[in-house]
Amino acid sequence: MTTTLSNLRTKIDEGNDYKRSRQYNKLSPKVKRAVDMVYKSIETDKNAVANFEKNVSAAAKKHNVSNRELMNYFDKETLTILRR
Repeated sequence: MTTTLSNLRTKIDEGNDYKRSRQYNKLSPKVKRAVDMVYKSIETDKNAVANFEKNVSAAAKKHNVSNRELMNYFDKETLTILRR
């Protein structure tokens, strides 16, 4: 199966769409790294929805940010997407 350059570019752009959001750009670098870690774990985890809070807690602990701050980001991002 061959992948064309345009298909590859589309896949890359889809994977990083959250990085272009207004909510993401307002975050501190520390919180951005934690958000990136959560998104990476979602991509690799088959039970991403079931383990979401666990992934958020692990990222918060590793990057020394509060769970509430990460959850607030995901809440705001979800509301932004739903309003479109």
